[in-house]
Amino acid sequence: MNRVNNFIKGNKLLITNIIIIILGSIFAFIMSYFCIKSIMRKDVANTTNALFDGIYGNVNAILAYPINYTNGMSNDYLLQSILDKEDEMPEDEFEAVMAQYLENIRNANNWETAYLLSCDTNKYYTPSGLSKLVDSENDEYDVWYENFIESGLEYGADITYDELNPEEYVIFIDRRMEVDGELRAVLGCAIYLSDIMDFMNYCYQQYDVEVYLTDTEGNVVLDINSVNLVESYKDRNETDIVNKEEHMYTEDGYIIKNYVPDLGMYLVVKNSKYTLSGKFIKIFRGAVIYVVTMIMVLTIMNFYRFREEKAVLKNNIYTDFLTQISNVKGLQTNIKTFINGTNSNKIGGSMFIFDIDNFKMINDTFGHARGDELLKKFAKELSKAFRAGDIVGRLGGDEFMVFSPTLTNKYDIEKKALELVDLFNWSIEEEDKKVKMSVSIGVSVYPKDGNSYEELYKAADKALYYVKKRDKNGYSIYGRE
Repeated sequence: MNRVNNFIKGNKLLITNIIIIILGSIFAFIMSYFCIKSIMRKDVANTTNALFDGIYGNVNAILAYPINYTNGMSNDYLLQSILDKEDEMPEDEFEAVMAQYLENIRNANNWETAYLLSCDTNKYYTPSGLSKLVDSENDEYDVWYENFIESGLEYGADITYDELNPEEYVIFIDRRMEVDGELRAVLGCAIYLSDIMDFMNYCYQQYDVEVYLTDTEGNVVLDINSVNLVESYKDRNETDIVNKEEHMYTEDGYIIKNYVPDLGMYLVVKNSKYTLSGKFIKIFRGAVIYVVTMIMVLTIMNFYRFREEKAVLKNNIYTDFLTQISNVKGLQTNIKTFINGTNSNKIGGSMFIFDIDNFKMINDTFGHARGDELLKKFAKELSKAFRAGDIVGRLGGDEFMVFSPTLTNKYDIEKKALELVDLFNWSIEEEDKKVKMSVSIGVSVYPKDGNSYEELYKAADKALYYVKKRDKNGYSIYGRE
């Protein structure tokens, strides 16, 4: 629990920002829902209505051509003259002439087939010749003929399979052929159902709308995937759509339907792309992505801010605020780390303690601000006088310390001490005031004078005391006073 409280206290800004982003995103999502709902409904309706008009027109156009063409066939004098000779010509010769006529019609229009059924003989002719004798009473497939005659319609259309090719589904266009008011034949053609299915698929691919045909009871007869005959009707039924208004919004999208008289079916166009639920799922997904992204950004920013603050805090713990070199804690930590390291006894080192002579007089004469500037300058010059690997720091007041692993023998230590005494022999002047500044240095050698920070400090401090007691402005190495 304490860890949770500490985390909250240390990350108040991050947590506050996350809460603001989440609440702001929820508010934006709700406002978006209500603001664009009505606009989107109009956009859906306008877009889908325009598409439906084009689709409805194209479906009717696909049917219109064979309907009009069979009308021409029913009034074709050549066909009438051929039919008049059915009883006069030899059967084989008549069959060949009729087959040739129908073959020319089929090839000219790229239809599945063209046919003529003579009402006098019930003979059913195709481009292949005489196919069969129609028997509506005993042949289930031939019921269409009796139904069409009884309907009294001039023409009709029906989706079914081709009796001669059961694997192929076609649209049969049937038309009455009357001469002087007498019904002489039923003729027509079968067009590939793929023509309409290809157009439906094109609409789906191009406009992302679903197009299908249902009968008057709502059973889906044709969609882009299949033709559903009677035994498959139960698999998909759209009764709710057929029985409702022509334009409607549903959970699946915006739907338009209209009756196609030539087929006796409903054409249905469903625009699922513009469903409200789908639209707002996208909005919600976008809001979630935005929230997660912002939380990640804030977390990363907070992490780097925390790392920087931690580095600054660590630096403050081990750094002297005034001079920006190591403080007492920094000196102790770094020197102890070196002493506890591997082979430190073999490497050795030396500890220098510095005390600025007459510093109190400088403060009293020139003020503490000038004294602080002097301490900063001293720290800077002291750092420059030693190598990068040496440990330089301020003990406090006017006392400084340096631990140098590179100075281990008496000659090098004395040489460095003399250089430092000479380096810090300064004269502080301001107007008519003048104070001479010098430095006193006490030195101990590791590991000769001690195996710990405390022992080395004690030895160097004794050497420093000896210099201060003597004349100041000099150095002393412990054990060589």
